[in-house]
Amino acid sequence: MTQVRDLLIIAGLFGVLIVFVVAGPGRTLPQDPNLPSTYSTAPTGALALYEWTRALGYDARRLEYRPFEVTDDDAVLVILSPSEPISRAHARDILAWVERGGTLIFADDTPTVFSASDALLDALQVRTTVLTDTSIIERAPALQPVFDQPSVREISVRTRRTLEFQRNDYAPLFGASGQVLIAGIRIGSGYVYVSASVQPFTNSGLRDPQNAALVLNMLRRLPPGGRILFDEYHHGLIAPPSPTDGLLTTPWGWAGVYVATATALFLLLGGRRFGRAVPLKEETARRSSAEYLDSMADLYRRGGKRRYMLQHFYADFKRRLAQPYGINPHLEDREFVYQLARVRPIDEAALLALLAQLRATPSSDADLLRIIAAADAFIAAQARERL
Repeated sequence: MTQVRDLLIIAGLFGVLIVFVVAGPGRTLPQDPNLPSTYSTAPTGALALYEWTRALGYDARRLEYRPFEVTDDDAVLVILSPSEPISRAHARDILAWVERGGTLIFADDTPTVFSASDALLDALQVRTTVLTDTSIIERAPALQPVFDQPSVREISVRTRRTLEFQRNDYAPLFGASGQVLIAGIRIGSGYVYVSASVQPFTNSGLRDPQNAALVLNMLRRLPPGGRILFDEYHHGLIAPPSPTDGLLTTPWGWAGVYVATATALFLLLGGRRFGRAVPLKEETARRSSAEYLDSMADLYRRGGKRRYMLQHFYADFKRRLAQPYGINPHLEDREFVYQLARVRPIDEAALLALLAQLRATPSSDADLLRIIAAADAFIAAQARERL
């Protein structure tokens, strides 16, 4: 029987191992390394743009882990090749924000038929189309001399796509082979820069001084210290990371889960249950609080501490009378009775006599109990009168 049980344990552990190998992190597709995210240090990432704008004194922030929203405090919104679809509601909110004076920098050169930014492109009445499948457009000259602070003549684009417009109120800014690659559109009080290339905004692209000058010109409308939002929401950073993300998405986390599961199975199949805990002798012999009170009362009675006990009841009696009216219970008896009589009608003579009995030394236990009972009766009568 022991050998059969051991074989079952080994087979179960190997079964769990197979499940972890099949469903573990090795089967999970990693995030696209070419994503132009402000967290990426890859050549196609945008961390350099984020850090550079902060170094220039702008209030650069990431729009992530919260509902997608741009406010009037946001001066510039940067969206670079979103990987998550931009909904029509988000597109309408973006254009409404631009009309109020915002600046949108939007670049997308995703090589797919259906882009995640189609809703925003439709709202802008712009499309990106493939210009060439055989070669890459490396550089694009300026089509108008509008970017002159500092001067920009030709930028690095490295793209196969171009812009097509269903509107006429746009300004072609950069192009190649008779096509427009970057354009500007004025909408209300704001402005939109549309680019068919993400290269000028990437870590590798900003090494080109002309690309850096292009970004500076696009930020020219932004006041000093203005806020720039980098859209990471549409790169998938929608829900905040949970504590289980690192546990279930990394090899070390899965290894820890496997070790814990294997250990639990080994203890479950090969261990023995513990019996019921045997209580200690001290726990079974523990005395109750009522027994403690009886013992203390017996000690006071045997020691003849009737005056000590009556002093305790004297202080408690005055405190209970004074509490409802905010009177100082430590006042001398006559002053205390006088202050109490000012706030409610009482038998002053009877109260003074009762206080004098509480301060005296009782001659017997019966006398002690009689005085305490009289004090309790006086308190009860006062409570009934208040009702």
